[in-house]
Amino acid sequence: MRSSVFPRLALGLFAVFLAISIFQAARASGRSGLLLLQARGETPSEERVRAYGPEYTRAIAEIRRTIPEDGAYILISGSPEAEGAPYWVKYDLAPRRAVYLGELGSLQPVERLRRRMPRAARWVVIAYDAYRPPLLIERFRFVQERQRRQGA
Repeated sequence: MRSSVFPRLALGLFAVFLAISIFQAARASGRSGLLLLQARGETPSEERVRAYGPEYTRAIAEIRRTIPEDGAYILISGSPEAEGAPYWVKYDLAPRRAVYLGELGSLQPVERLRRRMPRAARWVVIAYDAYRPPLLIERFRFVQERQRRQGA
């Protein structure tokens, strides 16, 4: 008798888990469908404003105007909690070439960092989380600031 209780209990728990999962999936699909209906007819720029905010969209537009389409830039993650922000910034700045150097807080000393920076990349873009716009800095100024902070 005891051996038949455990399989039934496991089956019951699985059925409860499955019912809850199906409910959550249906709710998430419904929300996604509503968002899709609301977003019909939006331009990519309007969609970006809705998703990331006007500050992010303005920053991306300014960076796109500054760095030529066939240009390159150095991409750095501004915080450890950036949650993929460098990927989204890189996507939004395509077809410009990105050279990713890592997180701002864990960059190498300035001399080694300078050797890793490609000469073709005149600009540095620092990507933060989704609610903080990316920052565009000239490579020369970025290196100067790093030297100043390293010396302090």
